[in-house]
Amino acid sequence: MNDPDGPIDYPDQYREFFRLFNEREYFEAHETLEDLWIMQVGGLRNYYKGLIMVAVALLHWQRGNAPGALRLYRDGMEYLAEYPELTEGFQLGRFRNEMEALFADLLRDPAAAAPPVERHPVVSIADPV
Repeated sequence: MNDPDGPIDYPDQYREFFRLFNEREYFEAHETLEDLWIMQVGGLRNYYKGLIMVAVALLHWQRGNAPGALRLYRDGMEYLAEYPELTEGFQLGRFRNEMEALFADLLRDPAAAAPPVERHPVVSIADPV
C-alpha cells in the first residue's frame, strides 16, 4: 500500500510489463500493459501504446513475421518519440537507442533472422522519487 504522504507508486501493470519484458514474455507483457493503456486518457496513453507495440514487434520477429515486426516497430517507435529521455522512471532514450540497434538488421534486410534474445534490451524502472 502506498504511503499517502510519500511518492505515488507506478501502477502494478506498468511494473509487471517490465518484469515480463525481461523474461522475454512479450505477449504477456503486451497484455498486461494493454489493460493500463485502455484505462488511460491522454498523457501517457501513447507511451503505453508505443511500449506495447515494440514488445509485440519483438514477438512477431521471433515468430518469423518480419513484415509485421517491422511495421509494429516503426509505429511503436513513432509513439515513443514524443516522450522525454526519462519517462515514468524509465530510461526511454536508452531503450530507443537499443531498439534501433537491434532492428538495424531488419531495416537493412527485410528477411533478416531475429536476433538471439541475449541481444534484446533489458529494461527497468527507477523507484518513484
